[in-house]
Amino acid sequence: MKAIRYRVSLNEVPVDFFADPDGDWTYDDLLAISGWQDPDGVAIGALTAPFRGHPAGSAVVTLNAKDRPYIVVVECPALTVPADIDQGFASVA
Repeated sequence: MKAIRYRVSLNEVPVDFFADPDGDWTYDDLLAISGWQDPDGVAIGALTAPFRGHPAGSAVVTLNAKDRPYIVVVECPALTVPADIDQGFASVA
């Protein structure tokens, strides 16, 4: 995961805090890479458009506390699905 911290106002960031970030991640992964030790007040969302070179769908981690206006943008690795798992696709004969 690639993570960069920015000091910006949230109204400058195209983020949706009701959306899940793209890629393979867990809440604990994002909390750890953001550098915040206490999960109280942490908000996680997804970029709705590219931001400072980060692709749309990247995670945005911030605090609902005095530490704003800091955010951490995290680019999560893509989800991979093993080739032998049945994808549920029907074949038409």
